[in-house]
Amino acid sequence: MVWIPKCRRRILVGQVAERLKQTVEQSAAEREWDMVALEVTPGHVHLSVASPPSVRPSDLVKVFKGVSARILLKEFLGLA
Repeated sequence: MVWIPKCRRRILVGQVAERLKQTVEQSAAEREWDMVALEVTPGHVHLSVASPPSVRPSDLVKVFKGVSARILLKEFLGLA
């Protein structure tokens, strides 16, 4: 899956990018999904995850984007 920040802002750099990686890895581990690949660039995120067939792709996206957005917006107030 690939996603971008709101309005294609290039904000995924430095501490924000590192915290995003930690958040995504933690979310996958909590749900026992295997993270195959993760790449964070300033303008978008590429993520490949292996999950059970019972998990819909839309639910994967909802979990990763929702959890990471809540955490990053709470910790980095300048992103909003």
